[in-house]
Amino acid sequence: MIEFIWHAVISYLMLFLVLSISLHLYTKDKSFKYYAFYNFTLILYVLTKKEWIYYYFVDTILSQFFAKEDAVSFAKFNNWYIQVVFYNFYFIFSIYFLDLNKFIKTITDRIIKFLTIILVFFSVLFFITFRNNKFELFFESFQFLYLPIVLILFFYLLPKTLKHSGKHKYFYLTGLCFYIIFALIGFYLSVYTKNNGNIIKYFLTGILIENFCFVLGLAYKIKLVNEENQKSKAAIAFEKQNQEISKLEALIDGEEKERQRIAQELHDGLNGDLSAIKYRLSTLEDSGLSNIAREDIIKVINMVDESCAQVRSISHNLMPSSILDYGLIETVKEYCFKMNSTDDFKIDFQFFGNYIALSKKTETVIYRIVQELVVNILKHAKATEAIIQFNYRDDELFITVEDNGIGFNENTISKGIGHKNIQTRIDFLNAQLDVDSSSSGTSYTISIDLNKTK
Repeated sequence: MIEFIWHAVISYLMLFLVLSISLHLYTKDKSFKYYAFYNFTLILYVLTKKEWIYYYFVDTILSQFFAKEDAVSFAKFNNWYIQVVFYNFYFIFSIYFLDLNKFIKTITDRIIKFLTIILVFFSVLFFITFRNNKFELFFESFQFLYLPIVLILFFYLLPKTLKHSGKHKYFYLTGLCFYIIFALIGFYLSVYTKNNGNIIKYFLTGILIENFCFVLGLAYKIKLVNEENQKSKAAIAFEKQNQEISKLEALIDGEEKERQRIAQELHDGLNGDLSAIKYRLSTLEDSGLSNIAREDIIKVINMVDESCAQVRSISHNLMPSSILDYGLIETVKEYCFKMNSTDDFKIDFQFFGNYIALSKKTETVIYRIVQELVVNILKHAKATEAIIQFNYRDDELFITVEDNGIGFNENTISKGIGHKNIQTRIDFLNAQLDVDSSSSGTSYTISIDLNKTK
């Protein structure tokens, strides 16, 4: 049984040595580096528990540097010193694996420095006590100084681990508790009983349980890290999206303010000047002019009236006040009605579903998209008819704009300034734009998730 456990432990430790080195090189995580050091030194320790390896170590390797008696003494000292080394590595690994360095960094930094000082102290003590053949002093320092310190640090960090570390801590702590219990049993039996031939089985059993729990904890930690990375990427993407939306919002706000300013100047400035001109011309009608001159003045007054109407129309299109008063649907309907005043182009407006009022900014953006699409049809499509459909379905709005024009090559659609203006507003709304164009006409379909609009 001991033979089987020994080979199983060596196999597991070799496997985890390779695994921890690979994980450290791949992730640059310090915990795996220290776990690799721990596995390496523990392998050296466990190997010496095999009788023929122990004698080979003493009689072949150490005998090259020491006399027979000193070689046996060195192996005896080394048996306890190497435990200080791999317990130190294991403790530091635990701090990083449980992520305590992220939550109580000041404390863990001090503990790591303290463990380093202890390792240096026992290294010096090993050298001095070995040279002076004071094994009892070295062993009692290990028994009554090192072991109590490690246990005190363990119980000191345990509540902090339960508070701060992730759920993988439960797997790890379960394995660690079994490891400590079996190691202490083995230590007690080896020191305080005479028959210690099979005592190593307790220590090896503790290692097997610890390794098994470590695998479960590692798998769970990887799961937690992946979830955290996904959340972090999602948060970065969300923040980036918010920044893009803020830029688009600022761009659209600036454009709307400029439209409002121009509309105000047209209404109060140019329209006022035209009204003043009309008034002055009207006063000339009764000033004794000839009939021909009076007819010319009447024609000019009519032209001024037409110009005033055009200015009012342009001003209204720049800043449609009906959105503020009546909402999106009525504004689009009014816009289509005005476009139908010409004989060579007709727009049919259709509305389905239950109207859902949105913010005035959002409705203005939607209106601008429709307006831009109609302008593009008039400029480029050579169409005589168009259809605008608004379809509300639950929390979605589907807008369709179709024409019977000549169509266009969809590969060149991104080159137009008009399309870029449309796409900017589509992005602001978090909407989708689908375009289908052929020689028999073009269809634009806009899908808007009303839950994602402002």
